[in-house]
Amino acid sequence: MSIVTPINCPYPEEVAPRAAGALLLSHRKVLILGLEALLVAFSLYASLLLRFDFRLSAEAQTTFLYTLPLVLAVKLLLFSHFGLLQGWWRYTGIGDVLDISRAAAAASCVFFLAEFVLQAHLFSLSVVVTDLALTILLLGGARLAVRAYTENVQADAAGKNTLVVGAGQAGCTIVRELKRNPGLDYRLMGLVDDDPTKRGMKLHGVRVLGTTAMLPWLIAKYEIARVLIAIPSASGSQIERIVSRCQECKVDFKILPPVEERICGKAMRQVRKVRVEDLIGRHQVQLDLERIKQKLQGRVILITGAGGSIGSELARQLASFHPKKLVFLERSENDLFRLCTEFGAKFPSIKFVPVVGDILDVGLLRKTFAMHHPNSVFHAAAYKHVPLMETNCFQAVTNNVFGTYNVALIARQYGVEDFVMISSDKAVNPTNVMGVTKRVAELIMLSLARQRTRFSAVRFGNVLGSNGSVLPLFQQQIAGGGPVTVTHPEMRRYFMTIPEAAQLVLQAATMGSGGEIFVLDMGQPVRIVDLARNLIRLSGLQPDRDVPIVFTGLRPGEKLFEELMLEGEGLKPTSHQKVRVLEGGSYTFEQVQSWLDDLSSLVDAGNVYGLVAALKRIVPAYTPSEEMLSLSEVDRHDLSLRYSRERATLPLPPTAVPADARIA
Repeated sequence: MSIVTPINCPYPEEVAPRAAGALLLSHRKVLILGLEALLVAFSLYASLLLRFDFRLSAEAQTTFLYTLPLVLAVKLLLFSHFGLLQGWWRYTGIGDVLDISRAAAAASCVFFLAEFVLQAHLFSLSVVVTDLALTILLLGGARLAVRAYTENVQADAAGKNTLVVGAGQAGCTIVRELKRNPGLDYRLMGLVDDDPTKRGMKLHGVRVLGTTAMLPWLIAKYEIARVLIAIPSASGSQIERIVSRCQECKVDFKILPPVEERICGKAMRQVRKVRVEDLIGRHQVQLDLERIKQKLQGRVILITGAGGSIGSELARQLASFHPKKLVFLERSENDLFRLCTEFGAKFPSIKFVPVVGDILDVGLLRKTFAMHHPNSVFHAAAYKHVPLMETNCFQAVTNNVFGTYNVALIARQYGVEDFVMISSDKAVNPTNVMGVTKRVAELIMLSLARQRTRFSAVRFGNVLGSNGSVLPLFQQQIAGGGPVTVTHPEMRRYFMTIPEAAQLVLQAATMGSGGEIFVLDMGQPVRIVDLARNLIRLSGLQPDRDVPIVFTGLRPGEKLFEELMLEGEGLKPTSHQKVRVLEGGSYTFEQVQSWLDDLSSLVDAGNVYGLVAALKRIVPAYTPSEEMLSLSEVDRHDLSLRYSRERATLPLPPTAVPADARIA
């Protein structure tokens, strides 16, 4: 009779070791108890041998046999109390050694009491002290020996040869986890660090082999296939140099993100591919969370442009502060739908109200404010694409200026406590319509400074990954095989991440008394062509070889460098190191309203020439682009070039409105 083995049954030669291992695991506590009892007995016997110079008399041997059961009972009970009869010895750490020391010291105290209080005459003082030291050495040493053996066996396991860059705390964490987890397919060959004092030292048995400048040589010598970058505090330029060397050697590379981006858990689970943000060096900021929480918790908050990049990130950040209600005002139905779907899944406990509408619809604004009575408003709605606004100047003025005016005045009418407008570095010495309209919007905020509602603006530069920004455009061009288009080789811009921008906006909302322009710390400006090259390299390709870079020339209204403050604007520190405040100047509301009346007439008449002239009067630093000047000259001589525009006119409310007033 033949016996047929099932298909998924282990081979016979594998059954025995697996069964033996399972048997040992099932009796692990008994095995630990037996081993520790044996070590305790050996410690006591060795203590007596040392006491009597390795010549035990018959009386000493009798004493050992007589007292051993008592010693075992006391020590094993204390070991059990300190949790030393369970756990995995392969994961022994400093905490386990400390527990062994505490348990052994407690046992010695018991023996001291028995000797000197009860006069039991069990041991001499020297035997008790020697036994204490040997117990710690034997039990701690046995555990560490098991851990060392396990890690050495795992270190020799098959896997891709790996170098860890960084011999600091993050590097230690990576090394420790790799030694404990052979299934991760990393065979650790060594560490790399630029600190010369660390050269040759060992971390958890792994040697520091050299500096990052030696990476190509080390990669070749040790046949490295993977490089893990574990330097959370490194600057963007440092990461860029390391990545460049890895790419030259054609090895895989990943990074452990900054500690602020990590949550509790295994470090190796959070190792990810290097992103362009790592090369720019923008790390998550530290916020005064308690101050923001006091400002926003339990409040009704309205966000205009809630479906955009900044608006939606503001909504996500606000959700963590448990507002009473979030009101999302957005005219793009699709963007608003996506935001609501995300909130329904990620923030089910947060009450939110989607409002499809335009900031130019005064009737809708009144109904929205009357229904929800927001405490704070974050005004993120705006047209922001520079070339488009150059050819659609009337729409830029209507949306960015009159839309801001509408929302601000209705916020004042309905007693909103705080109004924060998102501005742009393009408002500084503007050379385009988008920038000058944002500057006029800032002037509206400054003119409303002395009101019950605290009006302020937050000015910052480009945001990585925002809708229509250069990053997704480059990614799309690289995916299509190129070319990647850059306007000018010396074009530079300030960049920050979307979460960082939103967080600093929230921080700025807790500051000031109204009428301020807050400026966020943007770091150093980045050359756009360098950003393009880094992005191509991170895609596993080589710039100018695999993907060409083409310079297309400056677009209408663009300038090579952006600025964050005007001449004469005093920059002052605030309570947060990454937020500064400007002395924006003094403007009366009557003066600003007179300007807006002029702009309204020019927009209604479709007068480009008059519009450019009016914007220059309002913002003397405005330098119109050649395209705008050309269009202005055509309009000046061709009176038939007219467009009919309508704007919802918002009547000026009474100067003094009771604090608790609500206009129906």
